[in-house]
Amino acid sequence: MTLLLGGNQYQRYRVETALATLVELPDARLLVAGHLSFAPTAAESHAAFRRVADELGVADRVQLLGGYTQRDAPAVFRRADILLHTKYNDPCPSTVIEAMSCGLPIVFSASGGVPELVGERAGRGVPAPLDFGRDHPPDPSELAQCVRDVAMSLDTFSRAARSRATERFDLQPWINHHLRLFEKLIA
Repeated sequence: MTLLLGGNQYQRYRVETALATLVELPDARLLVAGHLSFAPTAAESHAAFRRVADELGVADRVQLLGGYTQRDAPAVFRRADILLHTKYNDPCPSTVIEAMSCGLPIVFSASGGVPELVGERAGRGVPAPLDFGRDHPPDPSELAQCVRDVAMSLDTFSRAARSRATERFDLQPWINHHLRLFEKLIA
């Protein structure tokens, strides 16, 4: 099972939570795509990441992919089975939509806008409190259980993720709606 932590990682807890989740999943691997920028410099972020991965005993199951372009994103997503989205209260992460469009189910903190994006069938979320004052990282054990649940029916979740992305987030209907609206305004 290959998990992907995608997007830029500018909060240390997101990376630490993903690594702690990996501890609970001894047969899984973790790909980390995007820039690590939770310390003052990229070098310090990478060093801190490696230190935590070593301390947790998962360094041999983690691969840092670095930054990627929008054009490269589908190839990055195809390398994984599940997107692990550890950010608390993320309002509308494009990474989640992009992953679902590539057929990746999402395991996530059930907070912010992510539950609405993923819906009931395209992944599993870890319950989270409603709090705008501080972050509440999802529990790694609960994330790991969600990963196991999704992995048991990976094909079903993958189809649901792809279907949700194409039905809910295809840009063409949005473009057509606005085109009609602008045509009315011009007339």
